Amino acid sequence: MAITREYWSGSDIVFNCLVDQDRVLALQNVIRKTVKKGDVVVDLGTGTGILAMFAADAGAKKVYAVETDTNLHKTLETNFRVNGHYKIIKLIKDDARMVELPEKVDVVICEMVATGLIDEIQVLAMNHILKFTKKSTRVIPSSMLNYVDLVFNNNSFYGHKLNVVRYEYVYVKGLKSKSFSNKFLYSEVNFKKLNDLQISETIPLVVNKSGFINGVRITNQSLFPDGSKFNDSLAYCIPLILPIKETAVKEGDKFLLELSYRFGQGLKDLKYSLKKKNQ
Repeated sequence: MAITREYWSGSDIVFNCLVDQDRVLALQNVIRKTVKKGDVVVDLGTGTGILAMFAADAGAKKVYAVETDTNLHKTLETNFRVNGHYKIIKLIKDDARMVELPEKVDVVICEMVATGLIDEIQVLAMNHILKFTKKSTRVIPSSMLNYVDLVFNNNSFYGHKLNVVRYEYVYVKGLKSKSFSNKFLYSEVNFKKLNDLQISETIPLVVNKSGFINGVRITNQSLFPDGSKFNDSLAYCIPLILPIKETAVKEGDKFLLELSYRFGQGLKDLKYSLKKKNQ
């Protein structure tokens, strides 16, 4: 597969991640428990550099902070120096899918995740960086569980019904979905192993109460090496609603969802269809 250097990045996006306290504090707690004194760490897609600095705070001997965005790179050296980490953190301007490290690492921090791993380059970056890991290397996050269920989600905006892809933003009133089916685990991605990039699944879904459905919801749960878990937050794996035709359902109705996409290729590559099974 040809590698492109075009992927999500930019000061606005990383600032949104920085001010998402639920996300940052959860990751800080994991890093404190995972990074040991004297460890060599790599932080892929370092962004503001906050996770790399957490690793330095935790006692890392060396932290390789990898970032390809030129605008971000301009401020990172200053930030590391101002915070007293310039001797520990080595800034590398490169693509996380191509970067070459001078040594193997004890900890990989790679938080370039998105809902369903549809956007962003988490899987591609982790597939590449495995050649710089050991059997004992700890990975943050270590794996991700991808789920899907059938929902009803408000699609009325400004007096009009808009059947569009949408997110369950917690700060927008009325966007919380109502689930009408089982929650199906369609993919478990272990970032410590080489992963296929293609998702192609036929997913059985059973309605558990009567009502109406108008969306297929994708959600996630991240697992960490300290045993902790994290679902979603303001800037982390926000539940994604894929629109379907509004349909009346009753308890016991069975559906098959055909879902396919490639990790890191975005919604342009995603295909899905929902069909009711004959009772």
